[in-house]
Amino acid sequence: MKLLLSIVCLFSIQLLTAQNEGVIENILKQDRTEVDKVELSPSKSATLVPSSFAQNDVAFKKSIDELRELTIVKVYYVYTKYRKSSSFNQKALDRKRFNQLNASFPEIIESTYVEWEIVEQTGCSSPEMGRTFFHGFVFIHRPIQSEAERLAEIKRLEDYLKNPTDVFLQPNIDILEEQLNPASSSTVEIIPDQEAHYSEGPDAMLEFLKKELRTDEIALKRDDQWVKTHINIDENGVISDLKFLDEPSERVKSAVEGAIFAMPNWEPAYRDSIPVKSELDLDMRVSYSPSVNGMYLINGDRPTLEQSSLIEKPSDLTDFGGSTPQEIFMKLAPVYKGLQIMDRNERTALVMDVTGSMTENVATMKRWIKGNQDSLNFTSFTFFNDGDDKSTRKKKIGSTGGVYTTFHLANIDALVTETMRRGSGGERPESDIEALIHTQNKDSLCDVILLIGDNYSEVRDLELLTTVNKRVNVLMCSIKGSLRPDYLLIAKNTGGYLIYNGERIELKNLQRGEILSIGSYQYDYNGKVFKVRDTLESKTRM
Repeated sequence: MKLLLSIVCLFSIQLLTAQNEGVIENILKQDRTEVDKVELSPSKSATLVPSSFAQNDVAFKKSIDELRELTIVKVYYVYTKYRKSSSFNQKALDRKRFNQLNASFPEIIESTYVEWEIVEQTGCSSPEMGRTFFHGFVFIHRPIQSEAERLAEIKRLEDYLKNPTDVFLQPNIDILEEQLNPASSSTVEIIPDQEAHYSEGPDAMLEFLKKELRTDEIALKRDDQWVKTHINIDENGVISDLKFLDEPSERVKSAVEGAIFAMPNWEPAYRDSIPVKSELDLDMRVSYSPSVNGMYLINGDRPTLEQSSLIEKPSDLTDFGGSTPQEIFMKLAPVYKGLQIMDRNERTALVMDVTGSMTENVATMKRWIKGNQDSLNFTSFTFFNDGDDKSTRKKKIGSTGGVYTTFHLANIDALVTETMRRGSGGERPESDIEALIHTQNKDSLCDVILLIGDNYSEVRDLELLTTVNKRVNVLMCSIKGSLRPDYLLIAKNTGGYLIYNGERIELKNLQRGEILSIGSYQYDYNGKVFKVRDTLESKTRM
């Protein structure tokens, strides 16, 4: 039996390795980041897999089993641009190194939860110098913590919960991010409030409309007229809807629709550094004469765009004038933005994964609660740690334990930190469904459960989902790459919705055979499960 199992596992690995060849080719096609020289310092959140200068060897200093246990979020492939011979083929060497990695660790190539970046070092000028540069793969992962370090992190959270502020930033685990892109950091850019506008300005929009407003000569000679429209601009600057405020002829209406939807994306409206949906009225004149087409009044003045009500304006993200990016970072985090848009009219039981490195998300949750105490609709608060430090072999589906509930707001600080202390982080899979069942049995007053889930973690006990009889809305945090289909299924099968990056996504009407698009990924739904579409492009678009 053991021999048969080994043969099956070997065949599965060989099949996965072959399937990954296309993924590797797609990774190698992506743009390469240039830097003089990568400087690597010891880090508990980075594991190096080096290769020799100009060689295709890949040296695993950690065992593959140890790497598989890590929560890997990003992989850098690093090499030097220097070539001694003009005939040297860098892409061929890259491919050999990736194939070496694929042969030993095919799961990392196949994963849609991992970001890839290729780094080209330009500061090398000789083979001797090249041997002093790092070559190979840098795995960025959640930190490997000692027990003392884990408890110190919880203590820092405990101190914060006693006096929540807008500042609770975890150290950046990516040791290369600041080197490669100094402008990026874990902070956010403060953008002044603004209305939606044509990106290149009103003069450019007039020229665009003169060119794009087209219809036949006879119709225009008869229908030369002003047309009043109302358009919606989404958070990405895309014109998402168009309504006519009067009744132009069908030919003129067709011309206007063609011109407006041919427009490039606008600059969206911003409120409190967040892009928001907006609406505006846009008047234009349609004429056979191209010099008349577009936006202008008889006296030559161009009309001002009339901005209407903003949609989904974040009510608590106001008055940031003078604040630093660090001080507003938390309010722009996925958990905070997600709590902002949940339905406040429903009695909601909050359930939150507090395993692993979730302290920043817990701090964000508490900061939101502190700012919204007068309008809270939570009936209970449940936190789970996946088994109170049980070993994996002792974790039984449905009775893993480590789930704790309170009905009193004043108790959540002590309960969440105690729940975290009792757990040890452990392996990635978590018992989310057990926590949902525990909550529905404890809290008879709730209409719906809000699950704040960790996208880095698989759901161990999905087989119990049929016993969940409450709607579950899922708020995802820690998102890198694609969403785990398990969480989509939880929302879909219970009649709930997904909250992703500050947006509510309804799943209840999704039908078998349809494709769900979220961010840059697509998910096939076959009526029973979701599956990330095998689109090679999406695996490198981060």
